[in-house]
Amino acid sequence: MKKINRRRRASAVAGVALLAVAVSGCDRMEVPIISEPTRFVGWTLVEHLQWVEAEIDKAIAVSGIKDGWFKSFSGEEIEWTDDPRSRYEIFGSLLPRACGGGGLLVQSLVVRDVPDWAEISDRMRAAWESEGWVVTSVFYPERPDNPFYRADRRDGAVLSLNSKAEGLILSVESPCSADATMSTGPLKLEERNAYLEEMLERPYTPPEE
Repeated sequence: MKKINRRRRASAVAGVALLAVAVSGCDRMEVPIISEPTRFVGWTLVEHLQWVEAEIDKAIAVSGIKDGWFKSFSGEEIEWTDDPRSRYEIFGSLLPRACGGGGLLVQSLVVRDVPDWAEISDRMRAAWESEGWVVTSVFYPERPDNPFYRADRRDGAVLSLNSKAEGLILSVESPCSADATMSTGPLKLEERNAYLEEMLERPYTPPEE
C-alpha cells in the first residue's frame, strides 16, 4: 500500500517560514485571515469540515495545480491528495476557533515554486467573483509582484490567495457557527470522529508509480 507523502520538517520548518515571508512580504500571512462574524450559521462541525474540503478542492481545480499542496504541522508536511488517509490526517488536526459566541474553522495550504502564479491569481479572483464572493485586495495599493486577494461572503466566510513566484498560500475560513459541536470548549467531537473514520472508507485508486 502506498504511503502518505510525509516530509519531515528538519529543514522544512525554516522553508515554510521563509515561503510565508517571501509570498507575503509581511508578517500577517504567517497566520490565516480571521474576520469578525457578520452572522451565525447553524452548521455542525461535520458540515463545516465538508464545506472547507469542498472549497479547497474547488480552488485547487481552478489553480490547475493538482500536486504539491501541503499542510504543515507537528514537525511534518502532509501533502493534500485524493488519498482518504491524507484528508484524514489533515482534518484530524482541525478544531474550531472562537468567533464571538461560536466557532469557525480555518484551513491553509501551501504550494511552492509556481511559475504561472500571476495567471492563477487572476483566474482564482475571477472564479470567486463568478460565484458571488466580494473580492478585494488585502494590499493597498495593490502589488503587481504579489497579488493577495480575499473573498468575503455575507455569512462571514472568507477565502484568500496570496501569490508569488515562491509559492501560493490558500486559506479557507468557514462562517461562524453557534452549533454546540462548534464550541471551543468543552469539545464535542463524537460526530466528527465518526465522520473522519467514514472518510477512510472512501473509494480510492492510488496513481501508478
